Amino acid sequence: MNYAVESKSRKDLRMIAHELKDKLGLKQEIFFPIVDLLDVYCEMFDNFSYEIVEESEMESSIHADTDVKNGHIRIKESVYLGAINGSGRDRMTIAHEIGHFTMINACGFKLNRTFSQRSKAYNDPEWQAKCFAAELLIDNRLVSKMSAEEITEKCGVSFEAASYQCDVYQKERANRRTTFPAGKAQKRKGTTR
Repeated sequence: MNYAVESKSRKDLRMIAHELKDKLGLKQEIFFPIVDLLDVYCEMFDNFSYEIVEESEMESSIHADTDVKNGHIRIKESVYLGAINGSGRDRMTIAHEIGHFTMINACGFKLNRTFSQRSKAYNDPEWQAKCFAAELLIDNRLVSKMSAEEITEKCGVSFEAASYQCDVYQKERANRRTTFPAGKAQKRKGTTR
């Protein structure tokens, strides 16, 4: 059995991340203060709370979780401290859980169960939270000319996350260069007809 949520494309999730940064006055901040956002969300949303829990309170494979019904995030103490100390993976974990809350509680949602094939990525709540987290921490408006190494350092994310987002942004740029409106021919320099 799989759960699916209302469709949100990468473009939709990027727009939500940009709107959040802009609303917080952080449009030009390359290093997003994700740990501080936990307290900001407590002030912004009556139905949001979080707690830092001891390692023994969660399975070893779980770093954080979100109770979407109650708007409550639990974060392992090691993950919280790692995020404070700039660990890219831990920062992304917190952004991912905030993504769950944002997508479900702040944006509204429809949830359905499917018993057949796996849901499409844009209907998968895990994919949406992962995508939102990456778009929030790695703002395409600020990193377009950076390498994955620069993004890792300046945005405080893992090299894997930075590399993945670089690939996404490069593919988007390539698609924009090769896509032309219907009926419009591409003009090429130095060619004659």
